[in-house]
Order: sequence, then C-alpha cells, then structure tokens
Amino acid sequence: MKRRRVKSLVTKKHLARAKRERIQRNRIIASAVTTALLIIGILGYGWVDTQIIKPRQPVAIVDGQEISNREFQSRVRLALSPESDPFSVSYRVLNELIDDLLIQQEAHRLGITVTVADIDRAIQRAFGYFPDGTPTSAPTSTPDPTELAEATATSTAGPSLTVEPMSTPRPTATSYTKEAFEENFYNFLEVLADQYEATEADYRAYLEAQLYRERLMETFEDVVAREQEQVWLRHIRVEEREVAQEVLARLDAGEAWEDLAAESSEDLLTKDTGGDLGWLPLMILIERYDQAAALVFEVPIGDIVGPIETQQGWHLFEVIDHGERPLDEYAYFQAVQSEFSSWLSDKRESSDIVLVDN
Repeated sequence: MKRRRVKSLVTKKHLARAKRERIQRNRIIASAVTTALLIIGILGYGWVDTQIIKPRQPVAIVDGQEISNREFQSRVRLALSPESDPFSVSYRVLNELIDDLLIQQEAHRLGITVTVADIDRAIQRAFGYFPDGTPTSAPTSTPDPTELAEATATSTAGPSLTVEPMSTPRPTATSYTKEAFEENFYNFLEVLADQYEATEADYRAYLEAQLYRERLMETFEDVVAREQEQVWLRHIRVEEREVAQEVLARLDAGEAWEDLAAESSEDLLTKDTGGDLGWLPLMILIERYDQAAALVFEVPIGDIVGPIETQQGWHLFEVIDHGERPLDEYAYFQAVQSEFSSWLSDKRESSDIVLVDN
C-alpha cells in the first residue's frame, strides 16, 4: 500500500519566530563584523599614528621649516647613554638640530651645497679610507665611527656626537682595501641598528649637517684677521685670596717675581719658569682664565693685575708686553670658531623659532 507524504503545516506563528531568529542572527553577525572592523581600525590607526603621523609631526619650526619628530628621536637615541639624563640630552639635541637647520638655511642662501658624493667622501674619511691617497689637512669635526663601533660592541653606553677639531690630519694613504672599508661600514651600520635603532640615512644626515657647518664656518675666515692684539703675561696662581695678597705685598716690598713664583705658585707647568704664559690673544686668555682676566689688556706694560679669581684659583698677572702679532694655527681656528659662534647666536635671536609641544 503506497504511503502518502503528509505536509507539515507552517503557521504564522512559525513564520514570525523564524523571522525573529533571522533578524537576531543578522544583528549578531553585524555586531561581530563591526567589532572586528573597529579593532582593525584602532590597530591600524595606532600603527599609522606611530609609524607615519607622529614621526612626521614637527618638534620645532625654524623660519617656517620643520624639524620632524623622526629626526629628533633618531638623534636622541644616538646621544643617549645609560648614565645620561634623557631630558637634558633631548634639550641639547633639539638645540643642535635648530642650529643645524639655521646653518643649512644660511649655506643655501650663500650657494653652498653638500652632495651625495661629498657625504660618501666624508664616510670614507671617517673610516680612514682614502682611495685618492690625499686627505684634507684642515681640521675636521667628523666623529670616528670605527672607534664608535668598537666601543659600542663591548658597552651599552651611547655614542657621543660632540664634535671636536682634530689638529693633525690623517695618514696620507689608505691602509686597507675598499672591501675592508665596506665591511667595516656594514658592521658599523649593524651596531647603529641593533643598539640605537638608527639607520644609514640617520648617520648620513648627521654627516651632512657637519659638512654644512664646516663649509659655512670656512666663510668666516675672510672676516677674522690673521694678526690680532696679544699680551705677553706671566702669573702666580694660588688657592686663596689671602695668599695672593701676601704674595702681592712681598712683590711690593721688592722680592723677585721669579722667586715668589717658584715658592708660591701652584701652576706646576710654569712655576719654575717664573709663571711665563707667553703671548695670548684675548679669546684664548678668556678661554683659559675667564672674562675677568681681560683686564690685562687695559693696563700698561710692567703693571701687575690682581688678585683675580677664576675657576682655577686666585691669580696675579704681570704684563710683560703687548702688541699686534700673528695668530698661530690653533688660535686662528679658535678665532674663526668664535666668530662663527657669535653669528649663530645672533641668528638664533633674529630667527622665528617655534618649539612644538606634542
């Protein structure tokens, strides 16, 4: 006997319940998709903000030109060490970057440029590789990355980017091959990446700034005289004012300067030669003995000036002679650097510099 299929009855109640269930499922799916999209959006924005937006935000604006957070952070990482104060390092680095930008702006105004080839040669010079065999004999302020890489390989201390002139040129011929230089440079870049999160571009940017500084400073050689007024001095240095006054009283009583210098002066380098300091231009005198010592330029030959207090103690200065004399190479370099520093200080005062608090 053939069995008949009985159709189930679909009521309005069943249809309403199915519709409600379908709506609920759609809402759950929509909620899940929305939540997932929101999470992806937050993560994506966080990545974009960290990797793109914030690095491009300025930390300072100098005459309308921005210094990016990326530049600032990379230079800070290079300058930090475990013992250093992050705030003071950050403040110093920010001021260095402002100076670098002012220097670059002035260099461009004067038509001074630094090319990729110039930076390549600076890298070779920094590593002691001279393919042409003739390095410049001018004082250089480029730090030696070979020493930096060796030092950081065994220490967690950060590298110092403080620039100091080198008074002697490097050897006149390269001591190793191009392949060895490239290997050393590659190892150095690995140290920068591993320990300071810095890139080759960061290092090249630093060298570019130093080259602009050097080349702009060279333009100040035309305004610094090779001959300047100098004074020939000898001095007696003691620790206490009362002792200096006693020595001065004995000089007034007729005792010999040479005898009192040998007996009382605490300057071990000059006490046995009567405290002879030789010829000194004003800037070197101030550099060694503070601004107060400049008084010796205002008194006649043979006068004794003092007691004068400096960071080293109390001094009596005797003026042996003064007059126009040629500067030696070190004094001339210091004079050019002083003139450059004065210009830079005035430039900062006259420029529109905005620090961005972000």
